[in-house]
Amino acid sequence: MMKKWSNLSILEVADLYRRKEMSPVELVGNTFERLKEVDSKLNSFITALESEAIEAAKKAETAFLKNKAEHVLYGIPYSVKDLYYTEGVRTTCGSHILKDYIPDITAPLVSKLQDCGAILIGKTNMLEFAYGVVHPDYGQTNNPWDVSKTAGGSSGGSAAAVAAGLGLFSLGTDTGGSIRIPASYCGITGLKPTYGLLSIEGVFPLSPSLDHAGPMAKSPEDLLVVMDALVPGFLSEKLPNNENMTIGILPADKISDVCAEVLSVYEETLNQLKNLSWSVKEIDLKYFNRTEEIVMNVLLPEAALIHEKWHSRKEEYAPLTYKQIEAGLSHSSIDYLKAKREVMNAREDVDQILNGVDFLLMPTVPYPAPEEDPALEVDNEMKFTGLFNVTGHPAITMNAGFTESKLPVGLQLVGRRYEDKRLIEAAVNLERLLGKSMKGIQINV
Repeated sequence: MMKKWSNLSILEVADLYRRKEMSPVELVGNTFERLKEVDSKLNSFITALESEAIEAAKKAETAFLKNKAEHVLYGIPYSVKDLYYTEGVRTTCGSHILKDYIPDITAPLVSKLQDCGAILIGKTNMLEFAYGVVHPDYGQTNNPWDVSKTAGGSSGGSAAAVAAGLGLFSLGTDTGGSIRIPASYCGITGLKPTYGLLSIEGVFPLSPSLDHAGPMAKSPEDLLVVMDALVPGFLSEKLPNNENMTIGILPADKISDVCAEVLSVYEETLNQLKNLSWSVKEIDLKYFNRTEEIVMNVLLPEAALIHEKWHSRKEEYAPLTYKQIEAGLSHSSIDYLKAKREVMNAREDVDQILNGVDFLLMPTVPYPAPEEDPALEVDNEMKFTGLFNVTGHPAITMNAGFTESKLPVGLQLVGRRYEDKRLIEAAVNLERLLGKSMKGIQINV
C-alpha cells in the first residue's frame, strides 16, 4: 500500500509522476482538499490559488503523459511567504497597508520555480512586514502539532503549511531566525543560506544587510532538490565529504538558560555523534552575547528607512510594529555604523572558528513552540539564530526530537560560507542517524 502522499519526499513524488502512478491533478486536488480541512485551524495561508494551481496541474499531467516533463520539480506543489512578489497575485506582507497590493513583477526565485514547472498553491501567512508582530487583520499562524501554540515567525505560514502537508516545500525569509525558528517549532527543515547566495530581489525587505531568502521542507534531502533548482549546478559542486568531522559546540554557560527538554534532545544528539565518527570540540563565539544588540542596531534604522514613506499611516500598522519603526527613525547613526563594523568583525570571528572545526551545532531555539510569538527585544528567541544573520554563514535547522507533550525540538547546524551543499548533506547524515525526520510522521491537525 502506497504511503500517504503528504508523507512522500519530492523525489518519491517525482518518481511516481514519471511512472504514471500518481497524477499532478490528483496531488494538487488533494492538497486543496486538505487545506480546506485544516487551514481554518492553522491560518497558514493568506491567499490560496486553487484554480490557477489546478490548471497548472492539468498542464503538468499532459506533459507527463507525453514524457515531456524534464525537471524534478515539475508538477510539485509549493507555497511562498507573502512578501515574495508574484505578478498578478496580491502580496500583502501580512499588513493592512498592502492588503490589496498586486505586483506587476515576480520575484526571480519564484520565476525559477515556475520555469521548473513547480506549482504555486498559495501565499503564506506571516508576521507583519516580517517585523516580529502579527497584524490583527491576519491573525497568528497556529502550530500543526498543537493549535494552541504558535507556528513561529515570521515565516510561520510556510512552516505550518509544509508540516501539515499543504505543499511539499515553501520559500521563506530569515532576518534573525525567521525561517529556522518556525521550522524548529513545526518539526521541519529550514535553511538560511549563505548571505547573498539566493537573490532577495522582488522580496519586500526588512533589513537588507541581514535579510536572507531560503527554502523550507520536511527533510534536508528535499532541500537539496529545491536548492539545485534555485542555484544552478548546486548538486554538482565538489566539496569535502562529511566523514570524521569535528563539530564545534558552545560552552555550558552559553546554553544554561535552555529549556530542560530542549537541552535533553541536544545532549542526546551529542552522545550519538560518535556513531557518525564525528568528534566534538568546545568553541567560543566572541560576539555570541552581543547578537541581539548588533541585530537591532542594524535592523531598526534599515527597517525605518523602508517604512518612512508610510509614517503618517500609524493606525494601519500593528501598534508594536509602528513603535519599532518609530524607534528606528530616531536611532543613532553612530550606533548603526558601529554595528556595521561589528558585522564584519563577527563574520571574521566565525570564519576563523570554522577553520578549526567543520560545523557548529547548537539548539535552534531555547524552548519549544510557545502559545504566542514572543515580542522582539524582550525575549531570547533568536539567541542561537541571529548571529548567523549578522555573519552571513549558512545555517540549517532539522527536527531532532520531541518534548513529552509531543512538540518538536530543532537543532541547528552552521557551516562555512558558500559550503551550503556540504552543510545540507551533513544535516542529511545527522537526521538519518537521529531518525526524527518529519517525513512519515503523523501530526495532530
